[in-house]
This record gives sequence, C-alpha cells and structure tokens, in this order.
Amino acid sequence: MRLADRSMPGMERVNFRDWILRSALGCTGRANSTLANGDPGLGIEEAIRAVESWYRERGRGAIFQIFESADDLGPVLSAQGYAASEPTVVMCAPLESVRTGEAKRAVVHCDIPPGLHSLVGEPDRVTEITTTTLDKLVAVVSGDDGCALGCGMAVIDGTAAGIFAMRTATDAQGQGVGTIVLAALVTTAHEQGVRDLWLQVEHSNIRAREWYERIGFLEVDAYRYWHPSVSSLR
Repeated sequence: MRLADRSMPGMERVNFRDWILRSALGCTGRANSTLANGDPGLGIEEAIRAVESWYRERGRGAIFQIFESADDLGPVLSAQGYAASEPTVVMCAPLESVRTGEAKRAVVHCDIPPGLHSLVGEPDRVTEITTTTLDKLVAVVSGDDGCALGCGMAVIDGTAAGIFAMRTATDAQGQGVGTIVLAALVTTAHEQGVRDLWLQVEHSNIRAREWYERIGFLEVDAYRYWHPSVSSLR
C-alpha cells in the first residue's frame, strides 16, 4: 500500500501520524483520498472529523482509501453514512516468474510521448502519471500507420515496479497487444534492477485478473474507496 502511495502521490500531502491525507487538482481517487492505515494519532471519531475538515477547506468531500488487510475503519465509516466503492485488487509477482514472451514491436520511453494521451484517456489520470517523482517507463505498440495500438507504464521504486495504465485501442483488442506492452515493461525493468512487480485491477475486471494470474501474478490484497453520501456531508 505504501508502494502505491509513493508511486502516485497527491500534489499536497499531510500526515496524521500513520494516515496520509492527499489532494491534487484532478479527480483520481488515489491522489485525492486519505490512506487510512494504522494509527492516526487521534481517536477514530476525532480523526474522521479532522480529515473531513481538511478536505472541506479544499472544496472536496473526504474520501478514505482502506485496504482489506487493515480494515477496522470501514464499519465506523458505514455507520456514519459513507459508502464503499467496488474493490480494487492488488496483485504481485517476482519479476522472473512473469511469463510475457517477447517484447517485439514495442518502444519504451521515459515519459508519455506526444499523441498518447487519447489512448490513456482520463486527463486527470494522465496528469497523475506524469507528475510522479519516481522513474517511469512507458511502453507503446504502434500500428503500421504510426498510431498507438496499446500502451502501459511502470513506475520504479527501488527494486519494485508498479504497472499502471495498461490500455489497448478498441480495434486492436484480442491481438496480444497488452502482452507485448507488458513484456517490454518487464524486460526494461529487469535491466534496471527491478526484482518484484505489482499492479492494481478492478475486481469486476475478471478477464484482466485471469490473464494476470495466468502469467504469474497472485492476488495479495484489495482496497476500497469510501465516499460520503449526501446525507453524511457536513
């Protein structure tokens, strides 16, 4: 969970002992939520009020990111009118055990190249990706006409790398583009000393989860975002 936080931190961050409050200009959950893991240094009720006040000052409702492996806060938030999102699954694998095949046709960049934003989509997501302070790799597979068919990114943190923004153009799906993209990221990350990989995928995306399992990833945790309902906003 700390790896994910460091990979895509919010532009503004405040620590409540173990909790991390994050805010950014965009609307992505990771950069605009509180990573509520561990001891906030206050009583739970007081900590929730403090978090709500902090986000209210920034014109936002409080959002809590809570991992299932450390979810003692969920019932408290539920009782106060918060609702949980669909879970996102965290998967990990030793790099050498990931079976991706050859990285043919993929070009790896150190930043998002021009013209790729339309494939990644979600302008806030692009902003979040490009503002990370860690080293990143962007793999792109292009068609004969030069248009991007697929892309993906790895953010390197020491000997670990997180895989993000795996995208395939609609008319290129089912052609193995994602496999080529991931192979390029894995190969280049290995050359830079990475030994472990992790990624996040929506629980409902069964096809993607099964694919990641087939190539060597295992589910190790999951998290949800807890959002305030209209009645719970103060």
